[in-house]
Amino acid sequence: MSETADSAPDESTGAVPVLVDKTLTYRFCRALSWLVLKLFNRLRVVGREHVPATGGALFVSNHQSFLDIPSIAASTNRHVAFVARDSLADARWLAFVMRECGAVLVRRGAADRKALREMTDHLEAGDCVTIFPEGTRSRDGRLGEFRGGALLAARKAGVPIVPVGIRGAIDVWPRSRKLPRPGGIQVAFGAPLDPRDPAAGDALRAAIESLVGDGRFPRV
Repeated sequence: MSETADSAPDESTGAVPVLVDKTLTYRFCRALSWLVLKLFNRLRVVGREHVPATGGALFVSNHQSFLDIPSIAASTNRHVAFVARDSLADARWLAFVMRECGAVLVRRGAADRKALREMTDHLEAGDCVTIFPEGTRSRDGRLGEFRGGALLAARKAGVPIVPVGIRGAIDVWPRSRKLPRPGGIQVAFGAPLDPRDPAAGDALRAAIESLVGDGRFPRV
């Protein structure tokens, strides 16, 4: 267990420090994800050099499948806090995993200031955070409409935004299937963007669209 996860509340604010270290649970889940995705999905990672070696960074990714989170976790050695809907915690084992891995839970359909504050705390503490601004899995693999707030945490924390494009996961585990099947998955990281740039929102969407393409695993 990470020392951060066991930390007591700050006496001056009453806040509990966010978990930004790789716990045993996080390391196990990442290692298992890497092994399975390599064996069954030929996981390919592009642009890993764009991930900052240290310091906070906000990963903004398209959302194709339940495999998106393990795919991104397996693609970088950094600890990543994933933003997920709070209903996932209804499953006891998932609640345990998300808690031990430092996930940020969001109330679906609500402006969740607590979640935004947690995201900012992670970023200010030097952690990486992943958000899926579409809010739901794609039905055809292409990039959908963004919900608001994707840039707020990065602007508040003053950290770079890293565009992420996932391809192929839509065919491996689409919404219509209960279980995944073999197939290729690619995770591509784009060049970091400055959240203070007035055109950052448009540049971010354009960058992710170029990384996603038609959403299918690219043949090379």
